[in-house]
Amino acid sequence: MVNAMEFLTPLWNYVLPFLVILTILIFVHEMGHYYVARRAGVRIEAFSIGFGPELFGWTDKHGTRWRFAAIPLGGYVKMFGESEKLVDDDGNERPLTAAEKRLSFHHKRLGQRAAIVFAGPFINYVFAILVLGILFATGGQPFSPSIIGTVTPGGAADRAGLKTGDKIVQVAGRQVERFEEVMQAIGLRPAQRVAVVIERDGQRRGVDIDVGVRQLVDKRGNQVPFGDLGAGAFIAPIVGRVVAGGAADAAGLMPGDVFVTINGQPVETFEDVRRIVFANPEVALELVVRRGEGLETLTITPRWQIGKDAEGNAKRVGGIIGVSPKAVFRQQHGVGEAFVQAVRETYGITTATFTAIGQMIASTRTTRDLSGPLRIAEISGDMAQNGVYSFFWFLGILSLHLCIINLLPVPMLDGGHLMFYGVEALRGRPLGQRAQEYGFRIGLALVITLMVFATWNDLVHLK
Repeated sequence: MVNAMEFLTPLWNYVLPFLVILTILIFVHEMGHYYVARRAGVRIEAFSIGFGPELFGWTDKHGTRWRFAAIPLGGYVKMFGESEKLVDDDGNERPLTAAEKRLSFHHKRLGQRAAIVFAGPFINYVFAILVLGILFATGGQPFSPSIIGTVTPGGAADRAGLKTGDKIVQVAGRQVERFEEVMQAIGLRPAQRVAVVIERDGQRRGVDIDVGVRQLVDKRGNQVPFGDLGAGAFIAPIVGRVVAGGAADAAGLMPGDVFVTINGQPVETFEDVRRIVFANPEVALELVVRRGEGLETLTITPRWQIGKDAEGNAKRVGGIIGVSPKAVFRQQHGVGEAFVQAVRETYGITTATFTAIGQMIASTRTTRDLSGPLRIAEISGDMAQNGVYSFFWFLGILSLHLCIINLLPVPMLDGGHLMFYGVEALRGRPLGQRAQEYGFRIGLALVITLMVFATWNDLVHLK
C-alpha cells in the first residue's frame, strides 16, 4: 500500500495539475480558432481535446464532433476543406463542389483565413488578461511602490549614486510603477549597463546602472544568474503587528506607530529599525514614534534572538523586539484598475519574454532557461500546492506564453501560417504547394529539435 501511495503521489501532485492546466489552455486556444471559423462560415468537422482514440464525445446540430481523446497532451479543431480536394469513402480524391467550397477553410478570403489562425493565440492573450484581472480584483496584486529602500554598500545602486527614497520611474525604456517591475527588468540583465530614470525631490534624472549578478538557487540546487540591483524595496517604518509578550509589547508600542528616531538616529525605513535593534541586544534604547498627530517617547530593550550555528546548535545572533512592518504584499484593486494592471502585467511579461529570446539568439543568455513539458509539469504541481492564487497566476502566465510561442514565425505554428499568408498578400497568390510542404517539414524539424532540447534541459534540471 505504501509503495502504491508513493507511486500515486507524484501523479496527483504534478501530473494531474499539469494536465488540468494544459486541457484548459488548449480548449481556450482551439475555441478561438473554432469561434472565428464558425463566424466566417467554415464548417467544423471535429473539436478534439487530446489525440488518439476517442474516449467519449457527441455531435452537435451543426455536425461538429466534440471529442475527448485518450492522449491528453494537446488538441485540435478539424475544419472542412483544408485542402483543395476531398477523399471519398472509397479512398478516391475528388474536387470540392461549389457548395462545399463555400464551407471550406481553404477557399475563404485571405483575411478570413488569417483571422481564423490568429484567433487561437489572441484568445490565449485575452484569457491571460482575464485570469490576472480576476486575481487582482479578488486576491490582490503583488504591489510594492518603485521606491528604493535599503541600498547595499558597494552594490550596483550604490555605485550609481542611488539613495533610499529615490523613486524609479523607468528601466531600460520601460515605465514602471511597482518594485516588482523594477526587479523583473533588472533581473533580465545581469552584468549589463541599464539606463534608469529616477525621481528625487520632485526632479527626474537619468542614471546608468552597471547591474550586478547573483545566483538564484532552486530547490534542486540549480543556479541561474539573475541581475542584482543592490537595493531593496522601500518598507515604511510603520508598526504592523506587535508580538504579544515581546519587548515591543512591554514597551507599549502599538500597531500604526511610526518610528522617527532610535537613540537619536533618524529612521527612514523598517530596515533601519532592524539594523539598529539587531546590533543592540539587552541595551535600553530610546524610541521616538509618531502616534496619531503627536510624538511619543518610549524606552525599549531588545531581547536576544536565538538562531543556530553550522552544526545546528542554538546560539545568540542579535537583538529582536517583536514587531513586523505594515507592508502591502498584495494590493486589491477595483475591477477597472485590476484589468488595467492585468494589461500592464501581460505587456511587461511579453516584453521580458522577447528580451530573453533575443538574448538567447545573441548568445548573451544561456539556453538552460528553456523549459519543456517535464519542468512545466513540476512548476504546475508546485503552484497547485502553493494554493489557488498561485495556480491561477501560473495558468494566466502560461496562457500568455502559449500565445507568444504560437506566434513565432515557424511553419507548423500559427505564426508560420500567418507568415505564409503575409507572403501571399505580397505576391497576390499563395506559395506553391511544394514550397509550403518544404516549409512545414523545416518547421516540424525545428519544433521537434526545440522540444528535444527543452526536454534535455528538463532532465538536467530535475536530476
